[in-house]
Amino acid sequence: MAFDPRTYLRDVVNPLRDRAGSLPGDLARHYAVGPGMSSTEITGQLVKVRSLWRRQSGGAGAAARVCARMITRDEQLRREHGDRMHDPAWWRERAEQDRRGAVAEGGRLADELREAYGPVGLISRDRLDAVARHYPALDRAAVGEALRRAGLTVAEPVALPADSSLDARAYRNLSDVLGKIGVPTVVHLLHPGLGTFTLLNGAPPLDRELLAERRAAANTAADAIGTRLRKEAYGILATALDTGADLRRLALFQLVDLLRRDRGDRPDSSLIRTAVDTGLDPAEARTLVFSLPAEQAADPAGRIRALVEDGRLLAARQALAALPAAHPENAELSDLVTRRLDEARALRDRSDQALHAGRESEAALMLRDAQRIAADDEDLERRLAALPPPPARDLVARPRDHGVVLSWTGPGPGPLRYRVVRGDTPPTTPGDGELVGEVDGTELTEELTEPGRPRHYAVFAGSGAGTWSRPVTVAITVLPPVSAVQVRAGPAEVFLSWQAHPRAERVRVRRTVGRRPAGDDDGEPIPGGAGGLYDRIPADGSDRWYSLVAVYRDAAGAEVTAPAVVVRAGAPTDAPPWAERLTVHLTPLDRGTATARITWATPAAGRVSVRRSERPPGWAAGDTVAEAEVLAWGEPLIAERLVQGPETRIEVTVPSGRQVYVPFTLDGSGTAVVGEPAAVGVVEPVRQLHARRTGDEITLTWVWPASVSLVEVVYTPDDGREVRRRMTRGQVADTGCRITAPVAGEIAVRAVLRGRGGDLMSLPETVPVDGVATVLHYHLPRVGGLFGQGRRLLRVTVDRVCEDVELHLVVAGGPAMPTRPEQSESLLRFTGLTLAPGDPWEVPFTVAKRPKPYWLRCFVVRPHGIRVVDPIDDMKVS
Repeated sequence: MAFDPRTYLRDVVNPLRDRAGSLPGDLARHYAVGPGMSSTEITGQLVKVRSLWRRQSGGAGAAARVCARMITRDEQLRREHGDRMHDPAWWRERAEQDRRGAVAEGGRLADELREAYGPVGLISRDRLDAVARHYPALDRAAVGEALRRAGLTVAEPVALPADSSLDARAYRNLSDVLGKIGVPTVVHLLHPGLGTFTLLNGAPPLDRELLAERRAAANTAADAIGTRLRKEAYGILATALDTGADLRRLALFQLVDLLRRDRGDRPDSSLIRTAVDTGLDPAEARTLVFSLPAEQAADPAGRIRALVEDGRLLAARQALAALPAAHPENAELSDLVTRRLDEARALRDRSDQALHAGRESEAALMLRDAQRIAADDEDLERRLAALPPPPARDLVARPRDHGVVLSWTGPGPGPLRYRVVRGDTPPTTPGDGELVGEVDGTELTEELTEPGRPRHYAVFAGSGAGTWSRPVTVAITVLPPVSAVQVRAGPAEVFLSWQAHPRAERVRVRRTVGRRPAGDDDGEPIPGGAGGLYDRIPADGSDRWYSLVAVYRDAAGAEVTAPAVVVRAGAPTDAPPWAERLTVHLTPLDRGTATARITWATPAAGRVSVRRSERPPGWAAGDTVAEAEVLAWGEPLIAERLVQGPETRIEVTVPSGRQVYVPFTLDGSGTAVVGEPAAVGVVEPVRQLHARRTGDEITLTWVWPASVSLVEVVYTPDDGREVRRRMTRGQVADTGCRITAPVAGEIAVRAVLRGRGGDLMSLPETVPVDGVATVLHYHLPRVGGLFGQGRRLLRVTVDRVCEDVELHLVVAGGPAMPTRPEQSESLLRFTGLTLAPGDPWEVPFTVAKRPKPYWLRCFVVRPHGIRVVDPIDDMKVS
């Protein structure tokens, strides 16, 4: 074959231009000597090649240097081997040596590739060619063999999102909340407990429907710090979706951001392990690390501005210190950082002033504002953690039985713990006095062992950081009266019994005849035992009144007395019958209250007072007790009475917890007869109601209360009549609960208990359901053939009729796909469209010539709720 200088320069000389050091040993290739050449042909070929070297070596550039090195080596070979270079046998020997050398060089290439790219298992074609250029003795087949031995695959990096599709502040807030929850991405937030997942080739559902389901579940969950944090994260995502965010893109960017921040000097194998530890599929983890863009030197001024915007003010100050004094923006950036530092310091100082003035809430707000400016200032973080909460409010102490009930109002939202301390003087610190207890609620009861002494109580509100608020205090002296007073009147005698506190020194009893005592000292003293007395009724049957006063000693030894309990004893015929057949039917109003419909058999005489309490009474039906004791037990139910034949009914609002309801028949003379009690509570509602749509059908799940085996499910569509059905626990377990719900609306589930007074219904648990989403497909095919540069067609199809549709077609330059219309340049906008299935809507358009790559994307501005399917293959122009 004739020697072609151009081909020789292209295939032999040019690949060696970037090679440093000695030339490779492929002599046959360098001298253009082919197998089967005769001695005469070899001699002629050497003349032509050497002539080309001499001509090229006299020029300038890399090719001239390669040819000069060829000449230098040729001179050495001619001195060593002389005329043998014209012998075909000598070239066969050299070819075998070169072959063995190429095998060894292929091994070295395989080792280099394995060491550099083995952990990822992938290499791009450009990178492989760049490495292979340093092994010019290897042809493409030998390079491919080295690639195989290294265990690598040639692939191209995937396009990774350059932004999260959220604005910077929303992304920062979301990252902060997810960090507190302990999850790295929105995938883990919306799919708790998910194992391995993918994002590049399909992803778990990350859409508006799933987010709405998770928000509904959080709204019905028990209040806790984790629940509140999840609600906050769901709110950020909902707002982001309304502005065009893409949750899959966000999740992918979160992983990219995580790997970029951890990159540093870490090897790729360590980054892959980090990605796999999040749950990402190992193959996708390798692709993700392989596709990470190389770190680029950032503009120092831009970085300082980004740090200030990101609230990392101390880092910005450090970066400013490293900025050259001659930098044109040094003065401007110095002024910016100084102003922001001054703002943070001013807020910190104002927070101190507010704290010293007792305005803890205001102090906390100012510290949080300072943190938004300098989030990396550890001093602000410590100050906020050490900031005491505001004190509790409205502390009240009430005597109850032989103890004290303390109740108060919390200072505001947020989980707090309360420490209650008691002392002989008002406690001023959490360690001052005797600890009564620590509770999460706003009520505490203490049983007293020493009545008659003044007690000072203080309540301190505390946060999880171990700091306590200022105290709120109250003082009370408890003198328990006698209790459980019972009167048994016979034809000629009276038996009285009572219970007194163990610390009572005695019970003083006075008697009046025919009238109620005017005061504690009115009447004739009569002897009584520690727990009762016996007295005779005069022959004329006059009423007798007894005043019972418990007597104690205070700290100084002086007598102090409890409030008197007055009872009346008359002839047995005077006692009115007790109220019978009490029934209570409750209907919940909200989570805290219910409507009680109460009926009882109307007694022949006396006035009935119905009272309620969380604890049962200490008397049996038919007992006669002092009216003062009745007034000390529970709370009265006051409402308009409706008498219907032999029954009386009232309707009142009561707390929803379990209560004991007791009717007392009062005779107007200081005693009462205990009626039949009834213990009733509101039915516990179902919990964690979730709705999942599959086509026209909604699948419901919930957590059953332990005592409930029947529910009522009500689907109320936005544009139709409600659908109601009842299901037992067994039916739900066997077939599940599925509701046909083609349009948007609300589903409510109530727990049901059957009772003698009718069905008791719990408060409904509700969940909103969206209608079946309209699916809109669009395509952007090229039109016009070879001469239709930039001409395309927007073709839109839907699966159901849509009216008043507004479409916005945009174009955006760069490698990142636009996530919102305002990120892009508007091409076309259409309003008032009516789209129907089976009738594609089309419009041609032209894209003016612009730098590549760029993206085309169509957004649905309204109506909301349309699911758009993007044609990925049509959108990117590169």
